[in-house]
Amino acid sequence: MSNSLSFNGTDLSTYGLIVTNESAAAFRQLVDFVQLPDAAYPFGATREAKSISLDIAITGSSYANVQSKLDAIKRILNQRASKHLILDVQDDRYYNAQFISLGGAYKSPRAFIGNLDFTCPDPVAHSTTETSSDFNINADPKTVTETTGGTDYIKPIYTLTAGEALNDVTIKVECVETEEELQWTGSLANTEKLMVDVINWIVRKEGSTSMATVVGQFPRLLPGITNHIKITGFGTTGALNISYRNCFL
Repeated sequence: MSNSLSFNGTDLSTYGLIVTNESAAAFRQLVDFVQLPDAAYPFGATREAKSISLDIAITGSSYANVQSKLDAIKRILNQRASKHLILDVQDDRYYNAQFISLGGAYKSPRAFIGNLDFTCPDPVAHSTTETSSDFNINADPKTVTETTGGTDYIKPIYTLTAGEALNDVTIKVECVETEEELQWTGSLANTEKLMVDVINWIVRKEGSTSMATVVGQFPRLLPGITNHIKITGFGTTGALNISYRNCFL
């Protein structure tokens, strides 16, 4: 890419698109409060969808050439669901962005000047690089550490692989820093996997949904610190994998 963007895996610089101005770095929260005569009392903050507005130019060798590029870009943008959006100025992260509009006009036969708008219901950016860490669970309970980056809460996937038969046990996964703990009760045969997917709020045993005995909270990680993850009830011969992408406001 060259001062452009990629959408749904396609580099739009191929079609002569240049980003001349962008607003992706903006950060905003909605704060709810009640106003009294002398003070306001907040009820907390909510994260609204992020709007990304880009000023763009599309250049070519002729009107027909620019029109052909514009048609190709429209075809790529014509998605009904969120897709990965990567800007050259932030090429280490992607947004889950949904296309809204493309506007503008020809300023010359060889140049279309306009604007491109996206909305991100998931308002944070995610690292283009996935982090994956493996640990031996050789004690019960066992606490491991994971040092994260980014600027916002991280939603990891914890994959526990049994190293022995575990019959009618309650397995706990806790992040000490967030004080969030999830419990699952059941049995695992040797080598069977239990996956705690914090992204989608689901627990799977050997790939199948296993939510009937789940209680507690799905444990996120805090950004930019060393997190302590405590595993309880999983025996002393198992393994843990933690995979995640750092998140940025």
